Amino acid sequence: MFGFVLSGCAKTVTQYVTYGDQMVVEVTLRGNYDADANRYFLVVGTGEAFKVPLPPPDNIDFELLEPGTTPRLGVIADYYTGFYYSWAGYVITDPGGYFLAAGPFTQGSSNPRVPLGNLEATGTKLKFNFRLSQIFGAAIPKIIYFDFFTAAWPSDAAKLSADHLASTNAYISSLAGSTGSVPDEENTLLAPALDILNCAVTIQ
Repeated sequence: MFGFVLSGCAKTVTQYVTYGDQMVVEVTLRGNYDADANRYFLVVGTGEAFKVPLPPPDNIDFELLEPGTTPRLGVIADYYTGFYYSWAGYVITDPGGYFLAAGPFTQGSSNPRVPLGNLEATGTKLKFNFRLSQIFGAAIPKIIYFDFFTAAWPSDAAKLSADHLASTNAYISSLAGSTGSVPDEENTLLAPALDILNCAVTIQ
């Protein structure tokens, strides 16, 4: 009798990792937003150590301004060397809606705004989305760091940060389907339109 030994090759299943290219953001405030009297900023970076002017008392010397804006406090060059160099990009909300600007931000450079959408008439939630490639190009990082800021916007005075996400967990994987929610403590000393309660982020 002849015996036959049959052998076969086991199939190896390759796991494909899918990264997203859409960041969906929903910020909840304690009161209805007011884009006339205030500004709302999402700042995005590739590292957790990116720098943004914090609210008082942690900062009273620098304003929360867009790159290229002339400050009332400090010297504009210090804004670039101290803060803007670390930003990959940002989204700002003003009376015209939501706008995105991509870095790198260097003094004298031009970083035009890109419109993202319009504001709803009123509400406690700011909602917008953008393509990650609009900020990072083809080199989207595996981890995206962010912070959300509010600032009062007086026409005749310095524009200081009012609130931001104090959590150290303000980051998210760029894998498609990643979700994160960063709560922020209520601060009744702030106007309701400036007080952040939560920032929820999804990668699609």
